[in-house]
Amino acid sequence: MIRKEVGFLGCGFNKAKYAGKMKYCIEHGLDYSIYKLGPRRIKKMIQRRHGIELDIEGKCLDAITREAQEIEYN
Repeated sequence: MIRKEVGFLGCGFNKAKYAGKMKYCIEHGLDYSIYKLGPRRIKKMIQRRHGIELDIEGKCLDAITREAQEIEYN
């Protein structure tokens, strides 16, 4: 399943790195397309699309991604 989803990511180390992140997201119920953006870009995305200011200070990427998923999909 993962192999088909990461075919576009290139070859070598980067493919292994991104496949690992994708597997982590699948295991924890996170959206990979949001997770891969990183905290600052997630904050900007939510601010532009929904006009909501996310507080990212002192939070891990998992928590920020979960909050963004709640806003984006609900």
